[in-house]
Amino acid sequence: MTEEGSATVDLALAELRRGFDVRLAELEGRLVLAVERGEVRERRIDDQNRLLDELADRLVTAEREQVTHGQLDDRFRHTVALLSLIATVASVAVGLLATLLPH
Repeated sequence: MTEEGSATVDLALAELRRGFDVRLAELEGRLVLAVERGEVRERRIDDQNRLLDELADRLVTAEREQVTHGQLDDRFRHTVALLSLIATVASVAVGLLATLLPH
């Protein structure tokens, strides 16, 4: 090979090596970015799973402690009945006092 041919081959190899290095650097950058995105997604998934667990616990607690309309109606009826009994007793007491006390 001539000196000129050897220089051309060396130049071509250098350009090839440079192109390879550039592509390798780009590929490494993309890989690093993909890994970072994957880690961010994993953290988000963990946060969402934790939130779902908290919401499920809250729902279980709410369902366990909920008061139904039927229960509210029963409480209201019991309250009205108790107030009616108190009013009746008070009326009887006032009536007895009115008859027993001289005018």
